Amino acid sequence: MATPQQCPVPAAWKPSTNKPVWSSQLKKQEERDSEQTKDLLKKFRSILNKLTPQKFEKLMTQVQMLTIDTEERLKDVIDLTFEKAISEPAFSEIYAKMCSFLNGLKVQSKENPECQADFRKLLLNRCQKEFEKDKDINEEEKQRSVGNIKFVGELFKLQMIREVVMHDCIMKLLENHDDQSLEVLCKLLSTIGKDLDVKKQKHRVDQCFQQMEKIVKERKTSSRIRFMMQDVLDLRTNNWVPRRVIQGPKTIDQIREQAKMEEQMEGPHHLRPRQDFWESRQRTRPY
Repeated sequence: MATPQQCPVPAAWKPSTNKPVWSSQLKKQEERDSEQTKDLLKKFRSILNKLTPQKFEKLMTQVQMLTIDTEERLKDVIDLTFEKAISEPAFSEIYAKMCSFLNGLKVQSKENPECQADFRKLLLNRCQKEFEKDKDINEEEKQRSVGNIKFVGELFKLQMIREVVMHDCIMKLLENHDDQSLEVLCKLLSTIGKDLDVKKQKHRVDQCFQQMEKIVKERKTSSRIRFMMQDVLDLRTNNWVPRRVIQGPKTIDQIREQAKMEEQMEGPHHLRPRQDFWESRQRTRPY
């Protein structure tokens, strides 16, 4: 009797350890993109750290050579610029000037490839988010508020923000009526008051200053804020000419010239007390 043949038992199924070729290629591409982004941000951060009025044109040529071709990279560049500007309000003018240079830069939108992500729009959204953010009552957040509004003011002076937006900011700060908002208001008006006072909506500036005068007279704020507001009121009365010149970042030539003058002063008069030495060495702080 013939022995029946047994059918071979199929091997148990095991998931393949071989990854699809396209998956491996995609991962390599993502790694390359990530490295390129890191390199881009390293170069851009270096440019920000070197930025001065004297080096502006040269550094902007370097910015033009950077590959800012995705929405992610564009947002990263904006974040670096924004954080630098609000952390160094004394130099916000030069950072705003750089943003004006980059105004018009557009890349393909990540969410909708048929649309474009715009540098100016993304930057202003970043500023608005910071302005509207609920603030903790601490020194760090207060300094961010002051730095942000100073930067916003400089962007307005370069026509990157509309006049009506600035008036909306002013009214919101007045309505809040707390010391922090009023301090930020004073910084904003010190920056752009002269420009607003000759615009079409000058009557809104009049209304703002009437409210400020009322706040000062009511004495419901701290004395520090009242003095700050009075300084702004006096500034307008004086046709926006400050009592003391607010210095921005110095050029290399200005620094060398100052050093040369100090050496000359120390020559034949080295025994004379120099009471103004420390004052001349202090950077004027507009915030």
